[in-house]
Amino acid sequence: MSTDETTIYEFLKTFSNLYVSVAEISRQADRRRFYGDRNWTRPVLRRMELDGVVECNAVGEYRAKLNKQEEETSFREAMKIPGANLADTDIIVLDDQDSPGA
Repeated sequence: MSTDETTIYEFLKTFSNLYVSVAEISRQADRRRFYGDRNWTRPVLRRMELDGVVECNAVGEYRAKLNKQEEETSFREAMKIPGANLADTDIIVLDDQDSPGA
C-alpha cells in the first residue's frame, strides 16, 4: 500500500464498522491537500475498494473492510498476537471446572 492508502486505512480502522464520508477522510488524511480539493482521496479510495481493502455504501461513504480472522479473534487468542486490538475481541468465557468438593 502507498503512504496515502496506509494513512486512509489507519484512519478508517479507528471507526471500526462506521462509514465515513470522503470529505471527512480527505480532511483527516491531509488538511493541506483538503483545502485544495475536498475529494482528493476519492481515486485512492476507489483503488482501495477494488483491492478489497475498504468497502463503500450506497451513499458513497467508506469503511475499512476487516477480514474474518480479525473479526472472530477471541480475547485469549488476541493476547498471543503482538499489536492486536483488544477492544474488538470477544468476552472471556471461563471453562467449566470441577469444583473442589465434587
